[in-house]
Amino acid sequence: MKKLVSTVALLAITANLSMAGGNIQPMEPIEVAQPELVVDEDIKYNGAYVGLGMTHMVMNEAVTTDGYALSFVAGYYFNKYFGVEARYSRSVVDVDIDRGAEIVSQSDVLENMGIYFKPMLNLTSGFSFYGLAGYGQANYEKEDKTYTEEGFQWGLGAKYELAEGLGLFVDYLDMYNDDNFDGIMVKDITYGSVTVGTTYTF
Repeated sequence: MKKLVSTVALLAITANLSMAGGNIQPMEPIEVAQPELVVDEDIKYNGAYVGLGMTHMVMNEAVTTDGYALSFVAGYYFNKYFGVEARYSRSVVDVDIDRGAEIVSQSDVLENMGIYFKPMLNLTSGFSFYGLAGYGQANYEKEDKTYTEEGFQWGLGAKYELAEGLGLFVDYLDMYNDDNFDGIMVKDITYGSVTVGTTYTF
């Protein structure tokens, strides 16, 4: 009788364990979200563009002349790696002339125009460094006389393209670096500019 009771009890326990095990559901695999690289499709990497900038122009000869100018740019991006650009800059306020012992302001004019090839190195979406290399004409109107030099000009800059065609840029342009300047008989004359501006690509 005891054996029969023990056997029945053992069968009951086994049945309960089997039923309990049947209620355990298999675990669903956990999905881990993968990071996605988001590229703004509204950024324009090619097409015609125009721009406007504020420029600080400096000419070093026997004295140092510097002034602020407006720069107008127009160009074309063939793709995100290469473009061409035309630029015109002209001082819009009196320039400061540093003669060493004193600094005077007068109505001389600093001016430059040129056309440049524009290779670009893209670092991230919309941001790139670029170079400028081309032909330009640098002018210096001083005391009712205009001094002019033409030739190779180069520059370096950075730009950030925003959505909907808007962009920001900053660059340096070397307009002249040589002895003398169209009759100004001074060695090691330099003429350069730094521009900060904005562009719109169509």
